[in-house]
Amino acid sequence: MSAYKGCRIPEDLLYDVEYHVWVKMESGTATVGATQPAAAYAGEVIYIKVKDVGTRVERGAIVATIESAKYMGPMRAPLGGTVTEVNQDVKSSPALLNKDPYANWVLKMAPERPDEETKLLTGGKEAAERYRPIIDEWGVECGGG
Repeated sequence: MSAYKGCRIPEDLLYDVEYHVWVKMESGTATVGATQPAAAYAGEVIYIKVKDVGTRVERGAIVATIESAKYMGPMRAPLGGTVTEVNQDVKSSPALLNKDPYANWVLKMAPERPDEETKLLTGGKEAAERYRPIIDEWGVECGGG
């Protein structure tokens, strides 16, 4: 586990640093969530709208919209595929993303080109290094969690 200014970047996950999402691949399913630096930057998340199960998206397409007191914007798909599950706990209590964004995933998907597209993602150690200047630029401190 890497951490910088309290922001954790688990090394066993893959990251799309540009989109500020993490991916955990298990048995052909991609679990997707927001990174802790992104959740800290947004502040307390008060609303999230996630695409419905069965929705097919391309890599980079909007899979959810997140709203907080100081941020409203998209969560983009790190992989192309079909949404297979939405975390109902996060949907009903979006602030769970602030408590522990790695335990409180947003959605699961069946990726269409996992071998090809996971190569476009960043491993945990490299992501941790890439997040340092972003955390500094955003001026966030995550406070562990």
